[in-house]
Amino acid sequence: MTTPTGAKPSRAATAPRCWFFFSADLPDGEMMVPIVTEHGLAYAVRPGACPEAFLERLNEAARHAVGVGLATIQLPQQTPPPEP
Repeated sequence: MTTPTGAKPSRAATAPRCWFFFSADLPDGEMMVPIVTEHGLAYAVRPGACPEAFLERLNEAARHAVGVGLATIQLPQQTPPPEP
């Protein structure tokens, strides 16, 4: 992968991220559900479970913790399915 200028992206630009977002599409009874994506770890939070300002602070804390190395995200290695 390269940037629009042709340079390789920085390690921080390609490092796994962590973020929180509101989603009404959660299983019954759940307030927060972790989701592993190709970009990192996301947390779906039921609307109304917390104020929007609190969610923004969670995102700031997650960016800081991952950015300074207090936390790391190890994504599972994807293995292709066996050939039939």
